[in-house]
Amino acid sequence: MRRIVIGGNWKMQVTSTTEAVSIADDIAQGLSTLSSVHVFIAPSFTELYSVNKAVKETQLKLAGQNMYYHEKGAFTGQISPLSLANLVDYVILGHSEPRRIFGETDEFIRQKLLKALEIGLIPVLCLGETAKEREEGNTKAILHQQLAGSLKGLQIEKMKMIILAYEPVWAINNKFLNPDTEIRPATPIEANETHTIIRDWLKNEFGAPVAEEISIIYGGSMNAQNAKELLALDQIDGGLIGGASLSAEKFLPIIRTAAHLLENRSTDYRWESNTLRFDE
Repeated sequence: MRRIVIGGNWKMQVTSTTEAVSIADDIAQGLSTLSSVHVFIAPSFTELYSVNKAVKETQLKLAGQNMYYHEKGAFTGQISPLSLANLVDYVILGHSEPRRIFGETDEFIRQKLLKALEIGLIPVLCLGETAKEREEGNTKAILHQQLAGSLKGLQIEKMKMIILAYEPVWAINNKFLNPDTEIRPATPIEANETHTIIRDWLKNEFGAPVAEEISIIYGGSMNAQNAKELLALDQIDGGLIGGASLSAEKFLPIIRTAAHLLENRSTDYRWESNTLRFDE
């Protein structure tokens, strides 16, 4: 069975060490009975050391929000993967904000992904199309392009270590990414379709056994209210959460939903007239 992974990407939303440690501690305490789900949070780089100390003996893991692919050198402002590996288990790569705002290319992301695997970090590789790309019918082409460019030349055994995160750009609450687009989460049908596109590509490139082992999580305005419909789908193996990960009160219900659905996977929902229905 694939890993169920719930990650919290704090971006630049928490800038106080005291606040970061407090939130992380609350989340960690709430995980004591939820061991079936793999959970990480990604604080700002400046908060990682303190949060690492606070959650070291708990089930809560940490992630870096990005990294560079050189281990050391004259690269002002970059984060060494070696420094990161001392503090975290995961690293988020290819998020839409670095891709679309700061111009990161698939090849640049591939270099970082290879380095992350080399030093033992678990890459969370993000993929996703803009509203315009979707409206023009290019969702599949964009996802294939990002997958091929970011995973080019990767060995099959390394693929099993990677987590993929489908994050439609139009579902991310960021005015620089979406100045004129209504922000909304993907519907269950949209999410199921795109996750199927990604898994089918993996089957073609790496074979069905490998494709079925890789966790593909959904990101983009997931919260406690819509988590059940999204996480219940067989193709969705967790979530990469933004705003709803900034407090234990909002984050833990999503994790509890994932844990419950993991215990009852594929047994309590059905499609009816293109709508997801749950059996109580």
